[in-house]
Amino acid sequence: MQSQSFERHAQLAQWLHSLVEILRTTGGATWEALVETVDGKTAIIHLDGVVLRVGAFGGEQLQVESAYPLAQTSVNFRSNGETLRDAIAGKLTVDAAVVSDKIYLRGNLQDLLGIHQIASGILADSAINPQLRRLWAEFDQSWFHPPSLPPCLPLEQQRPDSGDLIRQVPEDVLAIQVDLPPE
Repeated sequence: MQSQSFERHAQLAQWLHSLVEILRTTGGATWEALVETVDGKTAIIHLDGVVLRVGAFGGEQLQVESAYPLAQTSVNFRSNGETLRDAIAGKLTVDAAVVSDKIYLRGNLQDLLGIHQIASGILADSAINPQLRRLWAEFDQSWFHPPSLPPCLPLEQQRPDSGDLIRQVPEDVLAIQVDLPPE
């Protein structure tokens, strides 16, 4: 179990480093916002039980270091893989995820606005950047998928909860099957 946890930490750290390198080579407004927002700062990221401390320094030559937090500290970002998958696929906006508590962010207003700008830029760039699309595909294939929910029962096997009126109908009447005449 410890080995699996270490592998997940290492994989998350690798993806974060790859994301930074992709943004560095692409340049542009997203890279500039990343440097301005994260330079000289440290954050604790919690994704599906994997906790990682990430620090950035170096200005335009931004270097990112990641480590496993030794002590319990305040988390700056918490979410899960399914929420990130939905945001990357365009099924959920970052704003909606934050409002619905699917993404938790902690920081001062300037940092939060910077993170929003970075996230929006990364998602917009993903539509045209094949490196980002490959990174997202690798994440989608490799990262933890929660067990799927059982399929819904067919309508014939579902009994609606219609309140007191339906409870007054005898069971034998509810069980009547009507066969339609052939056309």
